[in-house]
Amino acid sequence: MDIGSKYCIVLVGPKYPVNVGIIARTMLNFSFRKLVLISPEKNVLESSKLYAARGAMIIENQVVYDDLTQALRELKPSVSIGTSGRLASKNLLRQYVSPREMVELCRPVEGKVLLVFGREDIGLKNEELSQLDYVVHIPSSSEYSVLNLAVSASILMYEIFMDYAGKRAKSLRKPANREIIDKIYAEAETIFNSLSLPEVKRNVVMQSLRNIFGRSTPSAKEAGSLLWFLRKTRLRIEMLRRTVGDYVFKQ
Repeated sequence: MDIGSKYCIVLVGPKYPVNVGIIARTMLNFSFRKLVLISPEKNVLESSKLYAARGAMIIENQVVYDDLTQALRELKPSVSIGTSGRLASKNLLRQYVSPREMVELCRPVEGKVLLVFGREDIGLKNEELSQLDYVVHIPSSSEYSVLNLAVSASILMYEIFMDYAGKRAKSLRKPANREIIDKIYAEAETIFNSLSLPEVKRNVVMQSLRNIFGRSTPSAKEAGSLLWFLRKTRLRIEMLRRTVGDYVFKQ
């Protein structure tokens, strides 16, 4: 399921056209397509397209409901997620997950997911939160912890988009297998031995090479290119040894 089919952005009681317009624009940036408005202010519907650029097409296709209860009943989401800028350790409705945790929780969901954002001034009310499955909170600086509505929506959409982008990258990128990695190590060791370098240096460099490969997980193409270079280097050294003798490599 792609982002556009799976996720709906739901704005409850939006007051300012600029926020709705920027959110629609950002939706297009990150492959979201479905915008739901709950009881928006009249001027929101009239003016938000001025701030949406090409995202105006999303606003034109938005769906409006009178209240969140109606939207949940008709949209029938598999998961509905509220957002809250306030932390309240004693309020069970505001026990939250982080954006990264939200992404992990949503990843296996097969059906529709609603991301529900509250009003610019008071956010989501407790009776609205009680209808949702869980709440996500975006950590921010204690100097000024209140995030703008459009900024909050952009952060969560970005997190979801990057998760999808990561999955696409992994599917397009074939990792190098163990056999080719071992051949790289063998070629590197042969080159070290042929250059008569100190054993302690060889051990340090070989361990560094293993560390780098372990952290980076190179693709098959990357590993193949490196193996080609090392093999060519070894063959050239062997040719020079036959031509000029071993003494050159022991200086």
